[in-house]
Amino acid sequence: MSRGRLLLGVAVVGAGMAWVATRGLGDSLVYYRTPTEVVREVGADQRVRLGGYVEPGSLRQDDEGVRFIVSDGTTRVTVIGSGAVPSLFREGQGVVVEGRYALDGRFRADTILVRHDADYRPPETPEARR
Repeated sequence: MSRGRLLLGVAVVGAGMAWVATRGLGDSLVYYRTPTEVVREVGADQRVRLGGYVEPGSLRQDDEGVRFIVSDGTTRVTVIGSGAVPSLFREGQGVVVEGRYALDGRFRADTILVRHDADYRPPETPEARR
C-alpha cells in the first residue's frame, strides 16, 4: 500500500470520527435563553428553553400546576409548569424549563430541569465522621 493511500485512509477515518463526535456532543448540550433574551427575542408560541433562578417567595401550587418566577437578575418571567417537578426543585435554585412563551407574557413549561453546581458532595455516613 502506498503512503498516500494510507494517509488518505487515516484522514477519512479521522474526519468521520470527528463528525460523529461533534454530532453526538451537539445533541447532548442543553442550550437555553435567559429571561431577558426570551422577552426581547422569542416570538409567542415558539418552543424554547428558559434558564435562570427561581425567585424566593414566588413558588405556588395551583389548579394549572406549579407557578414560579424565573429571573436572570434583570428580567423576571412567570412560569406555569404542567410537567413533573424534580425532587430537588426549590426556590433560589437554578432551573431550566422547556416550553412556550405565551402571548400573555407567561412561559408555559412542560419540562422542568434543576440546574446545580459542579461540586459533588457525597452523603455523609457514620464512617466518614470518624
